[in-house]
Amino acid sequence: MKKLLALVLTSLALFQAVAKGSPKVSMELPGGKTKSYKSISAALSAIGKKEGDFKIKLPAGTYEEVLYYTGSANIIISGEGTQKFGADVVVKAANSGNILAAKKGSSGMRQRCLFQYEGTGNLTLENLTLHNTFERGSVKGNDTQAEALGFDSTGNFAAYNCSFKSHQDTIRTSGKAWFCSCYIEGDTDFLWMVASGTVALYEDCDIVSVFDKNASNHTSYVCAPQMTIGNKAGKGLVIMDSRISSQDGQTTYLARTPWSNGYYNQVAVIRTNLEDVDEAWYKTPLDAEGIPHSIIGWKIDGASSDGLDVEKSDIVSESDAKTEFGGRRAVLNRYFDIASMKYRKDADSYWDTDTLIAERGWKTPADTSLALLENEKESVRTTYILDGKHEYAELKLDGFSGEKKKSHLVGKAGSSISFPVKGKSLVTVTGYYAGSGTIEAGKQGSAILNVATGSTSTQKEATYIVYEGATDVKITALDKMYVLRIDVDSDDTLDFVPVRSILVSSEDDVQSIKGNKQLKFSAKLSPARPTNNGVLWSVSDENAATIDSDGLLRAKDVSEDVEILVRAKARDENAVLGEIKIKIEKRDPTAFGLSYLDSQAATSSLLGTSDNEAVVKAGKAITSKGSWVYNSSKVPKELAKGALTYTGYSSPISGNDKVYIDFPLTAQETVEINEIEIAFGNHGTGNIAALINVIDGKKVEEVIDDTSRKVRTEKKVYEIDDCVVEKGKTVLIRVALYGYNGDEIDIPTGKDPTIGTITISGKQKK
Repeated sequence: MKKLLALVLTSLALFQAVAKGSPKVSMELPGGKTKSYKSISAALSAIGKKEGDFKIKLPAGTYEEVLYYTGSANIIISGEGTQKFGADVVVKAANSGNILAAKKGSSGMRQRCLFQYEGTGNLTLENLTLHNTFERGSVKGNDTQAEALGFDSTGNFAAYNCSFKSHQDTIRTSGKAWFCSCYIEGDTDFLWMVASGTVALYEDCDIVSVFDKNASNHTSYVCAPQMTIGNKAGKGLVIMDSRISSQDGQTTYLARTPWSNGYYNQVAVIRTNLEDVDEAWYKTPLDAEGIPHSIIGWKIDGASSDGLDVEKSDIVSESDAKTEFGGRRAVLNRYFDIASMKYRKDADSYWDTDTLIAERGWKTPADTSLALLENEKESVRTTYILDGKHEYAELKLDGFSGEKKKSHLVGKAGSSISFPVKGKSLVTVTGYYAGSGTIEAGKQGSAILNVATGSTSTQKEATYIVYEGATDVKITALDKMYVLRIDVDSDDTLDFVPVRSILVSSEDDVQSIKGNKQLKFSAKLSPARPTNNGVLWSVSDENAATIDSDGLLRAKDVSEDVEILVRAKARDENAVLGEIKIKIEKRDPTAFGLSYLDSQAATSSLLGTSDNEAVVKAGKAITSKGSWVYNSSKVPKELAKGALTYTGYSSPISGNDKVYIDFPLTAQETVEINEIEIAFGNHGTGNIAALINVIDGKKVEEVIDDTSRKVRTEKKVYEIDDCVVEKGKTVLIRVALYGYNGDEIDIPTGKDPTIGTITISGKQKK
């Protein structure tokens, strides 16, 4: 069967012969006027920063171009051929992570595509082929990612009767995307969605895992989706009413995740015929605790899963298959709300595909699904835009105020915002940059709101459910807090799910620590998704230790060993308590610990701290040349309190001495360094190694070269031998990140080498 399929695909690939040179392109401008252009690129350049609707028409033929657009225009590119899957209107060229021909793209990831589309506009393609002809091994390097399409706009994308052909990462989408009656081929992660994507629907499509004779192995992964962790989980990457097949010589999986954490993985395969697909999933998805994979994770319906080894929890219920995955309206316009634990209509970004279908005259599969189910009621929303310009009589501000030309309110610790609610409601607070606070309504208990992103270009939502008869809600800042918007959605179906028990545990199940050391504690709540999942941390003896709001305990320098209780109390009105014993031990008076990047303030100042300045002193960290920015979002708070990310570089970085941070240590006595603990961030690639050197003037001593490729979103402890610093000396502990996959390679552009909290430990040498 695979051989027969290969013959069919070969026939499909024999496109209609055309005269040498590209046919002329025409474009209809807003207002109806039409102009001709020598190329598609020329037409896109003519649109530039203009707004409005533009329709580019391509006569049958071959167009050898790499395409790029950024802006806010809505663009339709229509092939005027007659063949299925746009086989007689072909845009093709070779581009990849080693070529980077789309020079205007804002990162290496966006420069390697055949067609890169950025900005805020909508893009519609019909009756054409995008073929990235890059072949593995054709140029120097090993970055073989080569998208046919990179859609990174905040608008919507639609494709009808099109082909998309490449090998690795054939299609990359953000936002909302819909492919209808299309042909797609590739071999590695060839359908993937970036973290800002909410849904990418492949409906009535032929999806083929192709054999590449130049590949080093022949294991194929169809889907590799990311999704930003938040309260709203879109349907993700959905293959519906389609056909997936695999050519000879391939071992094909439906989905995998190349990432270790920091995202959700959302894949759904529904009513789809699978031919010669070997396995459903490669390993396990990045999921949401307490939520079945049939909702957030990798999922498949019963009919499609026939013959595959999948867990029962991965099977979509018959009811959800008919409603949530019944058709494009439901897939594109419904999401799972984690706060209320149910599906909802996406009223904020509803996509009217019916109008698009009618305007373009497409012959699409029938759709009887609904964005708002028959038993549901549309919520009533009240929105407060907190840009300092809008005024609301019912909004009470105490300490929060606007900043000139800024689109936020900012308040210091203790500042508050109060507003009314009418009955049961879902409250969503949107902020950015920095800040956390508490939110409470009536007697139902307060919750923590964390809206810090480390950037003003990235926003974050935090939610709170009002489930009883409160009439007012109050937000109180715990530190400097930036708030952009508050949405209040009425919903009389919301119920209170209380915390029933709490299991407290320490990192790595540590039962004792020395004075002046730190230890992270976690609280596992039951059930896993209560209405209010916040806890209040405390210790039984504050003379022995303190603990912060994230469960990070700092032991004090005790004179004798002492046992204390670490407690986590539920923030809801039931106040369930969990606790664990921990021993604080008297420490060696000659021991020391230096900490860097252990808070946002430390990441901004680069100043380190020493817990024993009589033995060693910390200095100010020194970054390598280039752009280093505060970005704790790259490292989970369980691993680090702060982090620096190397970003903004426009070409790959060669060598193991280009991206680094130096951490100074000044010995007041002769000391030996025994241990270095480092939290590494999510670099965006697994091909990164860490090199640790001790630099004494011109003398460089290598102490660790970690080529395990496990320095990504991970905290690692390195034991150090025979590393002595003489009294009065200042040395630099250099932590460098470099590309590695078995041999030293370049760090590709678009990746984000990140170093988080680092602790250097040792003791005075006798």
